[in-house]
Parts: sequence; structure tokens; C-alpha cells
Amino acid sequence: MERFILEARDAERGTAGCGPHCDLPEAVAVPDPGVNFNLWRSLDAGSRAQEVARGQAALAAAVLRARELLRDPRVRPSLDRAYGAARSLARLLRGLPAPAPPPASPPAPVRVRTLPRLLGVLSRFLRGKVRLYLADTCPR
Repeated sequence: MERFILEARDAERGTAGCGPHCDLPEAVAVPDPGVNFNLWRSLDAGSRAQEVARGQAALAAAVLRARELLRDPRVRPSLDRAYGAARSLARLLRGLPAPAPPPASPPAPVRVRTLPRLLGVLSRFLRGKVRLYLADTCPR
């Protein structure tokens, strides 16, 4: 998990101050990376798994869309790292014992228009909801 977080942070840092060539021509939908700890504690394991799975799917789709929209070679390495992290996270989540797959994803509540913001959401999602979910699911 720490490797995914480090990769996401590296991708985010790689686009810091990148200017107009990191602006997306259209907004992409991402999950809200914030964690309401009281609400999180009140959710059952299945709801937590669904929250993380939906968020991961939305982030992977957003990064993939950003890769399609931004062809600038200066941002390509950051996008490739972010997409690789999203795919690796999906494989990790599939390997965990979890309840039934999540239902169809509702529209993501947040829309971003810049690559640094997209990568920031990815990083915060990994450090927040995914880390909490893995701590609950895979206690040491």
C-alpha cells in the first residue's frame, strides 16, 4: 500500500506548477477523497468495500480519460504512473475477501479540471479511504 501512495505522490509532485498544459479540456468525475470518520465507523464492512471499489473505479476512469485528453509528453509519465497505481490497486482489492461486488456506480460527486488536482484526489483517496479499508480488512 505504501508503494501505491508513494507513486501517487510522485505523480502529483511531477505535475506541480505545470501550468496550462495540465488543464483538462473537460472536467472529469472523481470520488470525494475526504473521510468522515464518524460515518466511516458506522458503515459495515460491505459498505466500506463498496465505497473503496466505487472510488477506485471512478479514479481509474478519470485517469484514463485524462490520458486521452492530455497528449503533452511532459505530463505523460505522471499519467502513466497514476494509471498504473489505479490498476494495481484494483488487482489488490480483487485479491481481498470482500462482499459482493458494488452496484453500478452513482455519479462521482467531485469534478476536476486540472491534472494536479486529479492526482491530488488520487493521493488523498489512497491515504484516506483505502488505507482505512485495508487496516480494517487486513489487520496485522
